[in-house]
Amino acid sequence: MVLDTFLAADATPIELFFDLFFVANLSTFTASNDINSLEALWSYVCFLGIIWFTWLQVTLFDIRFARDSVFERVCKAVQLATMVGFASAGSGFATRVLPENLWIFHSLTLLLAISRLMLTLEYFIASVYLPSDTAFNLRCVTLFMFLNSLIYIALYFLFNDRAASIGSQIWILWWFQFAAETFVVMVKADELPGIGFEDTHLNVRMGLLTLIIIGDGIISVTRIVNRTVGNGWTRWSFVHIFGVTISVYLLWQSYFDITPTEKLGKLRQKIWTCLHFPLHAVLILLSEGMQILALTLDVSLKLKSLRDIILSACGVTRPSASDAVDSINKAITGFGIDFTHGAMEEKYAIQGLLWDLRHQARLCPSEMESGSLNIERSHDIMGNVTVALFSSMGITPPDGHTTAKRSDHLLTMYLRMFGFVFLYYFIVAALAMFMFAAFIFLVNHDPTKRVLRIGATGTRVVAGFSLLSIIALVSNFDLAYKYMTNPIILFTVALALLICLLSDQLWHALAFYYAGFEAESGNDIELDAIPTNT
Repeated sequence: MVLDTFLAADATPIELFFDLFFVANLSTFTASNDINSLEALWSYVCFLGIIWFTWLQVTLFDIRFARDSVFERVCKAVQLATMVGFASAGSGFATRVLPENLWIFHSLTLLLAISRLMLTLEYFIASVYLPSDTAFNLRCVTLFMFLNSLIYIALYFLFNDRAASIGSQIWILWWFQFAAETFVVMVKADELPGIGFEDTHLNVRMGLLTLIIIGDGIISVTRIVNRTVGNGWTRWSFVHIFGVTISVYLLWQSYFDITPTEKLGKLRQKIWTCLHFPLHAVLILLSEGMQILALTLDVSLKLKSLRDIILSACGVTRPSASDAVDSINKAITGFGIDFTHGAMEEKYAIQGLLWDLRHQARLCPSEMESGSLNIERSHDIMGNVTVALFSSMGITPPDGHTTAKRSDHLLTMYLRMFGFVFLYYFIVAALAMFMFAAFIFLVNHDPTKRVLRIGATGTRVVAGFSLLSIIALVSNFDLAYKYMTNPIILFTVALALLICLLSDQLWHALAFYYAGFEAESGNDIELDAIPTNT
């Protein structure tokens, strides 16, 4: 068989089908896990690593050797089944091995072993059809995959009730295996003449997966719509949703404007491929962060309106006690809270508080007499409504559902959670800028584009550090709170992306001018001197 017959020009339907299983798996994990603490964040990234590196190994085989056949379809069915298995175990994944979650780690390590055993078989079959000198290198990969699968099986027995004595995070060994198998496959690819990665559609596969992951951010938009406009659109709900939508769109444009259109060379191709894992993690975390921030803005506006109504009940122009309670009840009802999402206790508490207010002799306190709508009871109403609003939107503190009633306690608890979201959101936004800068540096290796490469890379690095500097606001509570409850927070990342995209046009013009200047001065750049294998 000629080596060129292995190469495909574009992604096949079964490859795209496998990509959809990956994203469906990720969406399932996202729906059942909130990123509201550092431990939850690491759990998210670690589970993403499990399915991402499995996807990568399958992809690195498919783009070079897979051909439509009964055998290939059976193998792909097994790989799809492993993705389904990952989804079943992912909902309870945590960063520590505990007696109650042993079955999760047992399941995951067996699924990883099955996936690698299937790749072992596929690599062996592919080596049969290759010339003897090339087949030897491929059989080295086959042997390594087989040994790696045995290690996954061995880890099954290390995940036991005594795992804590060995180390509750012993599953980190998986990451060393991910790195080792990726290294071996990529290094051996250089020793396989004619079927290295630079002659495959790896760029297309990575681009399509990135497109699907960015598109998954649209799901965040639909979730926000479902949770915030149940009673109709408002000016601010439109602003919040537009902020998330424009951010997702600019992320898409920022990536696909810098995708490679020509061969990258062996080394740069490998670096470009591996950098997609942190990029995909960053894009997913950005999407989740935008969703939480948008929902928080909606809740803060509702709480402000409720606070104003409570204050007006005992203001200068006081309504009757009955009218005041009716106004409070109408406002809470207008929020469209779905109390069935873990807020039934708060519903009964709110009903009890309003009933007491309605049947008290005096509503508003004065200097001479006490009233039923005092500061403590106002706090109780605000506190219960706060918990109910966040619970109905699927946002809960990391310690689970709270039974606190005072709004000062609740405010501290929720602000701590949103402070964490605020920090990680702008950190990953900065990392996204740094990733885009690295991609520009790798892709634009043509000497005629030196000005573009330096300028566009520098712009994104500056934008990244600018976004990173925003986290300094946490040192000033008042300023941070105003910023977190202002819609501008949703447009900050979009503005940074837009500035980078617009500046690219300037760098393109300068690069064109510089190339013309070099040509006129007789200092033509020798394009033949560009290295193609680095």
